[in-house]
Amino acid sequence: MKRLVGLLVTLVVIVAVAVVADRVAVGAAERGAVTAFEQQADDVSGAQLDITGFPFLTQLVRGELTHVTGSADSASFGGYAISDLQVEADGVSTSEPYRIASGTASGVIAAESLQQIVAEQTGLDVGITASDDVLSLAFDLLGATITVDVTPRVSGPAELAVDVVAVRTGLGTVSVDDLPSGISRALSDLRVPLDLPDGVALDAVSVVDGGVRVTVTGTDVVAEDLVAS
Repeated sequence: MKRLVGLLVTLVVIVAVAVVADRVAVGAAERGAVTAFEQQADDVSGAQLDITGFPFLTQLVRGELTHVTGSADSASFGGYAISDLQVEADGVSTSEPYRIASGTASGVIAAESLQQIVAEQTGLDVGITASDDVLSLAFDLLGATITVDVTPRVSGPAELAVDVVAVRTGLGTVSVDDLPSGISRALSDLRVPLDLPDGVALDAVSVVDGGVRVTVTGTDVVAEDLVAS
């Protein structure tokens, strides 16, 4: 009986050591991945990575991580400031070029970034606010303040567009067609192109406080391309 108890204790200790070793290894891998992300992306803050599934070492030997989640408070991609970045990835290879079999990611494009895009496309000095599922674009026209309410939508695999909901002036609400033709055309055909890597496409967009939340999906994507985009 004592031998049986001793054997059981030994097995428990071995399992415990294996679990500890596995957790140490996964912790080191997670920290290394976060460091690499911070070095390759711009303006990264609050980055975290979680390699799920157990045991990690078995996944490492197999050459593929079953499921990985990540987040960051902020980062910049393609010149856009992104906040509240959330990532879910399945089938992540552990050797170069580090392909991701499938995944989703979402983040908030700041109103400041959108403001710059709109200014470039319309030539207007535009202020943008986001609230109640609507983006409000405010600008001066002949000394009067015009506010155009728009809602964003996905118009292509790598492009956002907006639909004009209302045009508000000091005298009340008017049609976008009542604005000067150049401004009317620019607002009606406003596009926000996104530089997305191969295998990644826009999935959804919604207005949130501070900007718009964009969700993308991807299949067979090279991780380095995501960071570089």
